[in-house]
Formats: sequence, C-alpha cells, structure tokens
Amino acid sequence: FFSMTNLMHDDERGARSFLSLVAPPLDGLSKKGDAGRVGVLGGSKDYTGAPYYAGKSAVLVGCDLLYLFTAEEAANPIKSYSPELMVTPVYSAKWPDGRDTGVAAMVATVERFLPRLTALVIGPGLGRDESVLEAVARILSKVREYDLPVVIDADGLWLINQRPEVVKDNPNVILTPNISEFNRLKASVCGVDLDARTPEEELKHLCKALGGVTICKKGLTDLISDGNNVMGCSVEGSPKRCGGVGDLLAGSIGVIAGWAYEYNRNATREWTKGGPLMWSARSAAVIVKKASVLTFEVKKRATTAPDILENLGTAFEFYCPADGSSTGISVPEL
Repeated sequence: FFSMTNLMHDDERGARSFLSLVAPPLDGLSKKGDAGRVGVLGGSKDYTGAPYYAGKSAVLVGCDLLYLFTAEEAANPIKSYSPELMVTPVYSAKWPDGRDTGVAAMVATVERFLPRLTALVIGPGLGRDESVLEAVARILSKVREYDLPVVIDADGLWLINQRPEVVKDNPNVILTPNISEFNRLKASVCGVDLDARTPEEELKHLCKALGGVTICKKGLTDLISDGNNVMGCSVEGSPKRCGGVGDLLAGSIGVIAGWAYEYNRNATREWTKGGPLMWSARSAAVIVKKASVLTFEVKKRATTAPDILENLGTAFEFYCPADGSSTGISVPEL
C-alpha cells in the first residue's frame, strides 16, 4: 500500500499526527470562534508588516478571529493590509495623556480581551519603547491568571532579556528566538558560559533556568524544549531567507497552541515526548517551511513573506486535510 505519508519526513509525520488530534473538525457544527480567537500584540510607527504577518498567518492556518493590538500610528496601515484583522490601537509613540496614564490604559484595554482569547502572540514589530515594554510586562503578569498559551517573539524577547522574571515559572509561555536572540537570552538569564554543552543541553538548561518555559530555537534545524524534552524540526525550508518568516511562525504557533490547549481541556492525554506547546511549535515550523518551499519553487530569489503567506493554507491542507481524511491515523509517536 502506497500513500503520500510514506514519502514524508519523520517531522512531517509527527506534525500530521498532532494536527489530526487537535485541529477543530470542519463538520458544519461549530460556531464562529470555535476554531480559535488569537490576539497579536505588536507593531509600532516603524514596523507595521510584522504584526500583520503574524495575524494573517494565524487566520490562514485556521483561526476564526484575530484581534490585533497595536500602536495608534500603525493601526490604519495594518487595517489597509487586511480586513480580516480586527485592529485596536492601544498605545502611541506620543503618549498624549502622559506615559503613566497611557501604560495603565494599554494594560486595561488588552486585559479586557484576555478572557475571550485562545492564544496571545507578543512582540512582532513591537519596538523597544520603555513604556510600551513596561505595559507588556504588566500584561504578562495578568496573563498568568488564564490558561492561555503565549508566544513571545522579536522585540518581546528584548523585554525578556531585561526582565526574565515576567515569564519565569509560567509553563504556558513559548519563546521563539533566532540564534542571535537565543545567545542574548542565554547570556542574560544564565550569566555563565554554556558553550561547552551540546546545543540540546544548552537549550534544556535555559528552559529550566526560566522555570520550565518552552523555547523554539529557530535555525536550519529548529530545536524545541521545555527543559525536560527536546525535539527538532529538520524539514528543509526555502534557501531564500526573507524577512517576516519568523512572524509567520509566531502566528502559526499561536493558533495551533490554542487548539492544543482546547483539546487538552476536553481529553485526558499523557504526552510522551513533550507537551502541547512543543508539538505546536514543531507542527507550525513544518507548515511554514513547507509553505516557503512551495513558494520558492515558483518565485526563486523573488520569494517574500507575502508570497509565503499565500501558500500557508495549501501547506496546512497537505498535512491536515479539510475533509478529515487524516483523522484517526496512528499517533504512537506522540
């Protein structure tokens, strides 16, 4: 017997198995929002593309509703990029009412949305304004009250470098650093030379130092750990490394992690090789790499993040068909 599954990389089979479990069925019985209500907190005067990429990728992977919290200066540009994103300005580079008042208002506005969200992505295009980062730190404190997966990327990681305590001991957090961001985080949190360790040991050590957060260290082979387990994603991606792909990954992880948490609430399962955040990161990495490969086959050197966005749905369908044909496949590796 021959099937496409036989041609898949082990990481791809793992993603297919995981998604067959957690992706909401398209059976016509659900209501709006059941397939995910994801929040993205990011964007600034100078960076409007990154939060759009994160939000749009979550929509194209399959979430129903996307709430984007951003800077006043970025709100209208982002709205013009896509009508699917519900954009709410929550801060401003000018802080017209004063920084203290602005920070409190930003926290209060985002906090009102937290009970309805299934996942929150923080950081794409956020910038490094100290008052904005202070507000984000307070929001991360509020998030602890909810069983809500939180993906932190880009400038959100800059905050963690300065104040690692805002995520320490929160198992619902996943950090998505590239190699440079990982090295800064390692130096900030561990304060010692870990270079003698293997990359896997180094990653586990940092996760443990942060109290069990999950980290997806991006690279040619992505390494993912929660401090106890390590898994990789060595699926080949596009040889063209364009800007914005990390934002696509962050948004994709967000929606899938939200599904995984919902699945856990309705089914008792012991994950044998890492928890739902690890599997969500690995599955999202597989999907984004597949989409980038599909794009490069056509665009070559002209490959850009918007082109990859257009192939995210196709890549997801490859691993998790809308007709449910992957449902019920064997999942021993989970």
